[in-house]
Amino acid sequence: MKSISVILILLLVGYSSNAQHTTRFLEIVKNLEQVSCETDTTFYKNGKVYWTTCWTTYEYNSENYSCKIGSMVQYYKNGMIANEYSLDNYGNIKSIKGFDRKGNKTFESLAIEIDSKAKSLDEFFESLDHMNFKTWTSMYRCSSNLGVSYLYKEGLWINGKKNGVWTTYHENGDIKKEKIF
Repeated sequence: MKSISVILILLLVGYSSNAQHTTRFLEIVKNLEQVSCETDTTFYKNGKVYWTTCWTTYEYNSENYSCKIGSMVQYYKNGMIANEYSLDNYGNIKSIKGFDRKGNKTFESLAIEIDSKAKSLDEFFESLDHMNFKTWTSMYRCSSNLGVSYLYKEGLWINGKKNGVWTTYHENGDIKKEKIF
């Protein structure tokens, strides 16, 4: 079975909201027919949950293609949440939030545009090179002075590369510097 887990795992990704699919992307996937959806939970050897997700299978040209959709959560061995993902109906990350082992937010990202250069579903399933993503990313640090996490850096990623103005902040919220990519 082919997998269309078109999940772009960026080092820094995550804010929970709806991603924007381009008209071109929606036109490509409109003929997919969903045939099943199964919840999947993976466990550590200590019995605690490692991953929870939903696998959805689509049929196209008499072949089945599977991807993870909806909410997907990854846990540390201590039971704390490591990452919370929101996936679209085709396995793409709409948003992700990352946490350290103490539960402090370390990053979050929101996909603001999901697109594909594929000309057909056949091309769509053959590789991942046709996908284009724009994500707004925020990174956080823990302040020993304030005792809480604070926004450290934020900016736009386009296809895994920093783009435009990236802003770095002091722990009091003042702008430390801005850099253009």
